[in-house]
Order: sequence, then C-alpha cells, then structure tokens
Amino acid sequence: MKISVWSALALILVLSACEKENIEPAEVSDLTPLNHGISCVYAQKIEGNFEICKTENGAHSTLTDPNGKDKWWPVHSSVRGEILFYQSENSRDVNDYSDASLWRINANNTTSLIIPKGSYGWSQQGLCQWSHDGNNIVMAAVDSAIGTWQVFITDANGKNPKRITKRNDVDYFDPVFSIDDKSIYCSSIPENEAKDNSNIEIMRIDTADGQEQRLTYNTHRDHHTDVSPDERTLVYESLVDPAYLSIGKWVIKELDLTTSTEKILLEDDNINLFPKYAPTSGIIYLTELNVETFQMNASVYNVSTNEKLQVNETDNITMNPDPF
Repeated sequence: MKISVWSALALILVLSACEKENIEPAEVSDLTPLNHGISCVYAQKIEGNFEICKTENGAHSTLTDPNGKDKWWPVHSSVRGEILFYQSENSRDVNDYSDASLWRINANNTTSLIIPKGSYGWSQQGLCQWSHDGNNIVMAAVDSAIGTWQVFITDANGKNPKRITKRNDVDYFDPVFSIDDKSIYCSSIPENEAKDNSNIEIMRIDTADGQEQRLTYNTHRDHHTDVSPDERTLVYESLVDPAYLSIGKWVIKELDLTTSTEKILLEDDNINLFPKYAPTSGIIYLTELNVETFQMNASVYNVSTNEKLQVNETDNITMNPDPF
C-alpha cells in the first residue's frame, strides 16, 4: 500500500515536529457537563520518543520506561486488564511496521515481548486488537511468501497464528473483532474489482471459513473501523478529499449495520483519524491533527454537541487513544 493513511500519518508527524511560532493552541470545549470521565491508553511523545500513557478520570500516568525506542498503538483489554503495544526503532515515521515487535503490559505492570520482529515469516506487522473475551488477538501482517497484508489471529500470548483472509492478491488492513468474536471487520478491496487503493471498503470476514461480505459502497477509501458496544453501527475514517493540504481530508463516518446507510459524524477543517467508540453512548475517541497549529492530539468527541476535548492537554504529540 504505497499511498495510505499510514504514510499520511508519517507526514503529519513531520509537520507536528516543526517549530510552531506565534500560533496559539486551539481552544477545546469543556465536556464536564457530560459527566464523562476520560479513561484511555494512548501514545505520547516524551523527550523524543513515544511512550504508552494512560489517562483515567483526569489522572495522567506513563506506563512504559524510556529505552530510546518508540512505543505505539496501545490497545486495552478490560477483561484481562492488559495492554498490547508495538515497539520499533525511533524514527519520524512512528508506525514503523517493518521494525515492529508486539509487547504486552500485564495487569501487574510487567512488560513482556510476545511477538518479536520477523516472527512467523512476517516482514511487517501491526494494527493488533484484543478479542472481546480476551482469549485472542487479531492483527495484520505481511506474509513474506506472498507480499501482501493479511489478517491473522493468535492466542492471548501471541502464539499459534492462524490466517483467516483468503485472497493473496489484495491487502487487508485494520482488523477488529465483532462483539461475539466470530467475525472480523477490516478494510480491503472488494473481490472482482479494480485493485485501486481508492476502492478500499469496509468488509466483514467470518473467522471460521474466511467468507467475506462487503459492507460499504462509496467512492471514498475507508479505514480503521470500530464496533459499537451493541454492534448496531460501525465507526471509521473515510478519505473524502485526497488533495486536501497534500495529506488528504479524512472524516469520521458511521455505518448502520441494519439499514446499510452511512452518515458523517465528524467533518471539520482538521484531519480526523483512528476513531473508537467509548463505553459511553455518543462519545468517540480519535486522533486529530489541528491544521492551524500542526498539533496532533488524542481527543474525545461528543457527537450530539459537536464538542471536543483533548485526552491530555499537553504540548507533546498524543495519538491513538483506546478507551476503556
């Protein structure tokens, strides 16, 4: 995938690292009236490296120790009380999938390596998510034998990988489990259609037999879906203007799984990525690039009031919040 939201993120990080002279931070709205306590894990740049951090009811903490490497893409399992994250060499492209290894923070805050770089014949790995029962992990990885991104499921210790996607000639991205853990939602090019990245849609794949079902039908590429707690809707990012600021304008959409109708939840001047549902109805966590300040923030968005709040009001880059 040569032009993607991942390469856009790399450019965003470069822009975010640039000096921001004479620019006042954008104001954020107060979500206190929602009586919503922010609880999530996220990645934050601290003294030149990304670390895994947690915000819980207004208290901020850093969960990982600095070791000169970047740590990113944290995902929390409420069932297990454990957090997965990737680690790679420090670079401006924090999502370095070719150097990624998968790590786990246990409930007692012990950190351990569970999938080393290059395991299972994978030349790249990333985008892991827990199953809802906490027994498995789903992820995307490049199978070196075929050269495309495929979806794999392992046990909770990163062992016994099983590939569930069947087509060798297309990439599959951004997998997440359905609520019953029997299906995977992900992004790919639909079968028998032109292999054009602009045609990436949301798909549902049965974990038992790999049968695919296309869910979105639009003219935009769709990525990074998440499942609502009742599985009535999916939320995801959609590239509605590839030329916007030379990065691309990504908006947050929602798909009603009963009616198959799509609607835009969030569209503004900023670039909005990686949405996730909060346990509280009507609240979305996301990564937002403020195009005026070039500040990247892990943010919380109230769909009904159109209010936003930063997870942690800091001058440091924050991204990829995962609520719990």
